[in-house]
Amino acid sequence: MMSSPRFAATDDSLSLADRLDRLESLAAIQSLKARYGALADAKYTADYARVDADTMRQVAWQQAQCFTDNAVWEAGEGFGANRVGRDALFAWFQQSPWCFAVHYYGSPVIDVQGDAATGTWRLWQIAMADDTREAVLLAAVTHESYARQADGAWLHSRMRFEQLHMLPVGRGPAPLAATLAALASRRSASSMTLESPPSC
Repeated sequence: MMSSPRFAATDDSLSLADRLDRLESLAAIQSLKARYGALADAKYTADYARVDADTMRQVAWQQAQCFTDNAVWEAGEGFGANRVGRDALFAWFQQSPWCFAVHYYGSPVIDVQGDAATGTWRLWQIAMADDTREAVLLAAVTHESYARQADGAWLHSRMRFEQLHMLPVGRGPAPLAATLAALASRRSASSMTLESPPSC
């Protein structure tokens, strides 16, 4: 469940109409974020598998519709890297590294300025890697920009991931990792340590 959002700043000089518009915009952006997270999770089944190809395309397309035509995506290695445009995001949303995921976005700080807005969210996610079937806990901060469209709808115009940390579930104490490659490297090093015979 998402926590209550707040404005990054307020302006007492705004008219009642302007304040109402900002409140409605805030609610619309929060709904957009909830829709994006729900679609991100709808690509997987309850038994930890990807949905069929047709359903994947349909859900990924709806997920891409949460972004403007020229939206910028900055997620780093293993998470789509840097992409520009709705079509590029549509392609990525069909290729994510997971076979299961549940996204929780909270602690939003949103600033609305007319037809543009910025926001910061904290992400908590549990997922299962498609290649290893390893369950992972993931935490991150997303820095986002939004644009109001001609029809009044708000869409993401930029999403940038920072402070990304992951750790495997159920493997005992392990350091956090910022990329899937680093996580795999740490897993290999840990396995080698466990399998090495004790020194005399």
